[in-house]
Amino acid sequence: MILGITGTPGTGKTSVCTALGLEYLDLNRVIADRGFYTGVDTERGCLIADLTRLKEYVRKADRELLVIEGHLAHFMSPDVAIVLRADPSVLTDRLTQKGFTPQKIKENVEAEVLDIILAEAVELCDVVYEVDTSGKRIEEVAALVRAIINAEVEGDKAAKYALRKQYKPGSVDWTSVADTLLEFARSERDGRD
Repeated sequence: MILGITGTPGTGKTSVCTALGLEYLDLNRVIADRGFYTGVDTERGCLIADLTRLKEYVRKADRELLVIEGHLAHFMSPDVAIVLRADPSVLTDRLTQKGFTPQKIKENVEAEVLDIILAEAVELCDVVYEVDTSGKRIEEVAALVRAIINAEVEGDKAAKYALRKQYKPGSVDWTSVADTLLEFARSERDGRD
């Protein structure tokens, strides 16, 4: 079984995977270390992933449970995708602390508000969970992710049903905080004038 932990940068993917205590495949590291990229996006300061080669690499992994982590994990056709989400104001703070540029913060916050990764995951994956990480400790989110993994791997129908219902796609909605995004965009625009 391949289980993908995905989400907008800053939603807690790496921190949660580390807290799980399971071996996992960091897709960003694989892209960089194995040369699975077609170029460099100098404007965004990132590698342009070769999704075909990356997917072939992931599919060749011979493990009973393969946990993959990264904002591209849902493109690897995992059996189960867990999309981590974060309130846009929380996400803005996290990305600022990580040293992201204002443009990159704006781009990622917009993607979060518009549910971009969630929509892609729903389109590409058969089973999708949506988990809000806002205001939760890493250990709390990791315990929830562990419960999802256990239910999916062990085939516990009752647990799967309950978890899939509680964390179904569309259960997180940031439209009420869209004003925060617009305010950030206005301040960016006004700062350039």
